[in-house]
Amino acid sequence: MAIVVDAHSDLLSDILGRRAAGQTKVLESVWLPAMAAGGIDVRVAAIYNGPAYLPELALRRALDEVAGFLDEVDATPGAALCTTHDGILRAAAAGKRSFILGMEGVEPLGSDLNLLRVFYALGVRVLGITHALRNYAADGAFFEPKRTGLVGGLSDFGVALVEKAQAMGMLLDVSHLNDPGFWDVVKLSTAPIIASHSNCRALAGHPRNLTDEQIKAVADTGGVIGINSIARFVEPPDLPHLIDHVDRLVKIAGREHVGLGLDFCYYLLEHKSPMERSGMRPGAYLSVDGLGGDHDVPKIPVLLAERGYSPDTIDLIMGGNFLRVFKTVLKP
Repeated sequence: MAIVVDAHSDLLSDILGRRAAGQTKVLESVWLPAMAAGGIDVRVAAIYNGPAYLPELALRRALDEVAGFLDEVDATPGAALCTTHDGILRAAAAGKRSFILGMEGVEPLGSDLNLLRVFYALGVRVLGITHALRNYAADGAFFEPKRTGLVGGLSDFGVALVEKAQAMGMLLDVSHLNDPGFWDVVKLSTAPIIASHSNCRALAGHPRNLTDEQIKAVADTGGVIGINSIARFVEPPDLPHLIDHVDRLVKIAGREHVGLGLDFCYYLLEHKSPMERSGMRPGAYLSVDGLGGDHDVPKIPVLLAERGYSPDTIDLIMGGNFLRVFKTVLKP
């Protein structure tokens, strides 16, 4: 099989938590074996700030996540931080698993656009504009209904951010954006965009999922939508119904615009305090039944083949489509 890409992972938070507990060589002992078991060659590792760090500690937390990750890469011969398509191919040829740094919410930037270049210099190449809250750039899609004032699209800062990020060769990620913000990004974009970890709203009516019109809009930019394994975004929450989302994405967007953004995050529970756990929705971190983690990823191409997908189409979905977008957008 061709190179397999998972376009969204919170492994940076896991690494930081384990290192704080005294563990070392987390990539080598935990993540590379898991990825090998699942046949995953490339993973986008997202910088993420939970609400406890916002707004004052967002920048520090982000830099701590990057610093810990860079230390891990230095200590792990089988891992490579990549910033280009060619870098991924070189890593694969050398038998290494590749990681691309992303950002899940631009809270670390505050309202300072100059910091975008700093994170670019650190290796960040995928830019998710929001998580589930409002920040200086835009409004996020809420996980649960909230009492709020009128929601909006991109702010003036958000518009400048989108334009600068694309000019620099960063890949814009619209997962977690609310609908007005999504359409603002589509209108402004001059390059392919992605929804790294989003499913179909027609099949599971959560605002984190995409409407058919949004799916087509991402495809029209040349971009890719990655299916998300989180149970709350799939109804009923099992692997066959997640594959139904693949079917719908392929029907609407075409086979060249579908990928994996699995968003496994069950492991983050290990680093949650009792107080944080008490405020969480039951099952919030669970994946669909039958897809519990990296070790279950090989089930996906099997199920796709059973539904009649050709080997070359399966290769595109498992990684080829995201590789194409990386080659198009990321600058050497």
